[in-house]
Order: sequence, then C-alpha cells, then structure tokens
Amino acid sequence: MWPLVSALSPDEKTLGENEPIDVSLAGVAAGQTIRRIWQGKLILIHHRTQEEIVAARNTDWHTLIDPQSDSERVSAVHPQWLVVQGYCPHAGCVPNAQPGGLGWICPCHGSEFDTSGRVTRGPATANLAIPDYAFHSDGQIVRIGTKEA
Repeated sequence: MWPLVSALSPDEKTLGENEPIDVSLAGVAAGQTIRRIWQGKLILIHHRTQEEIVAARNTDWHTLIDPQSDSERVSAVHPQWLVVQGYCPHAGCVPNAQPGGLGWICPCHGSEFDTSGRVTRGPATANLAIPDYAFHSDGQIVRIGTKEA
C-alpha cells in the first residue's frame, strides 16, 4: 500500500515550485527590470526611477480601463519597486519595456501598461497581475509568494 501512496504524492520538484523565492535586489539600477520564474510564471521586478514614480502617482487613475491607484500596486515602504506577473491579461503575451521608462507594450495586440503596470490602452481590460510578495527588513531582498505583513 505504501508504494502506491508515495507514488501518488507530488515529487520534491513539484513541492519546491510552490515555495516562495527570495530575489536579491542588490545592484539593480533604477530603470532596470529583472525577470524571475516563480510557480512556472514570469515575474517582472522593476526598479522605478523617481520620474516613473511621480508619473504613476500623477496619473488620473479613475479614468483608467482598470482603475487602481499606484499606492494599491506597490509597497508603501518601497514604492520604487514594482512586482508584477509578466503576462498581458488579454492573451498571455509577454509585454516589452517601452523606451524612456514609459511602461510596457504587448507585442501581440498593442495593449499598453504604465509604470505601475496599469493598462492604459486596450484590448487588455485588466492591469498586470500582482503576485503576493514581501520585502525583507533591509529592503534588499523581496520574497515572491508571501504576503507583506
């Protein structure tokens, strides 16, 4: 009986995929985006410049396709870091960074996202999804897959 039960259990690799991952932010320059895979999903971690933060905060978010304020999408303690899933909600394509810190654009159908990952132009009707994440106390490591306390 035990061999059957253990054969039906998930293997160690599968169990590990559900665990949170720690990502070092040391050396990531303002304006730079790093990519990591968590639970088989692409995660984009963008170090926003001061100009990108100001632009995101000054956007009249009530007029957006999927209205959400910048403060709802980033950590209050570390607003310079944007953490999002790297897939356009319209068709699952991976958006490309727009030059000049203007956010992202989907190469498949042209949806555009601002520096807070909010959709500003369709056909996407939802913002880039935000995974659960939390910063370590020093702010130099972000843990993907756990909620901020």
